Amino acid sequence: MVLLTTSLFFFVYAITISHALPTPYYARTLEARRPTVGETLTMSKTKNTVATGDFSPTEGDVTFTVGDRIAAGSAGIVFKVECGANAACEALGPVVLKFYTDLDQVADEQKHLAKINELKAVSTGTGDKLSLMQGFEGTNFSKTKAYLKLTEEVTDKSQLDLKEIQTLVSHATDLAAKNALQYLELHNIIHDDINDANVLFTETDEGIITRAQLIDWDKAHIPTPAEEAGAQKAVTAKTAAAFQRFFDTPEFEKGQANAPKKPVKRPAPRPAAPGSAKPAVLGSAKPATAAAVPGSAKPVAPAAAPGSAKPATAAAAPGSAKPAAAAAAVLPATAPGPAAQAVSAPPPSSKARPAVPAVAPANRRP
Repeated sequence: MVLLTTSLFFFVYAITISHALPTPYYARTLEARRPTVGETLTMSKTKNTVATGDFSPTEGDVTFTVGDRIAAGSAGIVFKVECGANAACEALGPVVLKFYTDLDQVADEQKHLAKINELKAVSTGTGDKLSLMQGFEGTNFSKTKAYLKLTEEVTDKSQLDLKEIQTLVSHATDLAAKNALQYLELHNIIHDDINDANVLFTETDEGIITRAQLIDWDKAHIPTPAEEAGAQKAVTAKTAAAFQRFFDTPEFEKGQANAPKKPVKRPAPRPAAPGSAKPAVLGSAKPATAAAVPGSAKPVAPAAAPGSAKPATAAAAPGSAKPAAAAAAVLPATAPGPAAQAVSAPPPSSKARPAVPAVAPANRRP
């Protein structure tokens, strides 16, 4: 008798304690019954207050059929919606159904969806574990035809066109940032979970990406007055960081390392100076040689070349033991007086001996 009384006491105590403790997460998740494909559901349409993010399920009922599963994430599972002949459902436009596996995110996402006016209906009899929200067509960037063509369809990863990939990723990043900034401007809200899974891209049949659309608003916030000044810059930086992962792949890094170096552009040579065999180089240490002046025993020293510390070397005088240097110009055969005529030297590349200066017949020695 004592044993039976003791056992009954502990049984009643255990029941009391179990009801007093908070419901574990796994138990709360199991309470939310997952919809099945083909099931008919009825939910209550909402009246949204965009300014505050509040809503009230007072706009009548909407009935629809649960379609195929579209996607799954940390917060829940998304299904297609088939309105059939229900006029109230058709009037909502494109919508999808979200079933929450994480009940802690239900209230936040519904509030954010109400603020951007994309919440359409909620379930009222099961603790608001379902949301009917605006649906969008599109594909995640990693699954777009444009990206797959440049990456997955290339068998030899060393042949990846890095420039084209970078251009495409930058274009997608700009479109996603533009959409995020639109939500900031129109609804004063910042999406806190921008990533490849939470952005849908629209592309043409030719694989040209034209539009980006943010989805999954369970993680978002309204900027504080202190954040407002730098909110646009923060949104742009957040979006760029989200798509940086497409540049962090081993194939991309390897391709950058193996990319051919850009050729070094060298300045074109200056045109040759008038009467000179070599092009004039500014600041050259060896300026051009001047020719002797007719009727003079000594040639005139030319002016120093630009940037040179020494003047140009003059041609040798007639009868000198030293050969004449190359002249800038050849004197005419009919030059007056007994002056020597300068003879042009061979090109620098030639190994011929220097030419002996010609002497006028009147100055020859017997």
